[in-house]
Amino acid sequence: MMTKDYYVILGVSRTESTSGLREAFRDLVNRYHPDRVGPQGARVFQDMVEAYQVLSDPERRKLYHQGLRHAEGSAEPQPAPIIVGQRPQPEPLVPESLSVLRDFQTIQPSFEAVFERFLRNFTGIGVPKGERVEGLNVEVILSPAEAARGGVAPLGVPVFSPCPVCGGSGREWLFPCTYCREQGMVEEEETVRIPIPPMVRDGTILEVPIRGLGIHNFYLRLYIRIAA
Repeated sequence: MMTKDYYVILGVSRTESTSGLREAFRDLVNRYHPDRVGPQGARVFQDMVEAYQVLSDPERRKLYHQGLRHAEGSAEPQPAPIIVGQRPQPEPLVPESLSVLRDFQTIQPSFEAVFERFLRNFTGIGVPKGERVEGLNVEVILSPAEAARGGVAPLGVPVFSPCPVCGGSGREWLFPCTYCREQGMVEEEETVRIPIPPMVRDGTILEVPIRGLGIHNFYLRLYIRIAA
């Protein structure tokens, strides 16, 4: 049984500071408190409180990390973050960044639903009441050699910004803006480099928050498959 990922619940990295945890928790409470979103938000709120109570306590956080490592099939400490200029970057497991929307045959939910959900993070339009963070499922297939050595999986995540032609209005004077197709926003991609630990096992699940890109309603859930 997989350990509940409190970092995903709060939308922060596993190296987040205590003050960063507190800020993330306060932001989520303001958005998802049951008094604001109704009774359907009670479960989400309970998970948030549980996550913050564990991660804000240094001793409980240390024990929780040990549980995470055990759940991920490794009793060894995770490697320290790689800092550009001090040590070489790990070798990418794929030569170029893969788009989570366009380079995978199977995406759950559907492409259209995922696209609209990503877009809402940047427009704030049409956000359902009580919308909660969900996992975007992506399958990463590795050879046995790649799984043994580990590395990084670069994934392109869609982000949006106001259209530079129409300024976000979707129109040029009286005419529809053809540059952004009347959406008022243009899509770009940010590359997320996801570390794959050496000797990773088939069936391992890696969950990665992408809150730092301005995306609050999704996190990446990678399913590792090792090809025979």
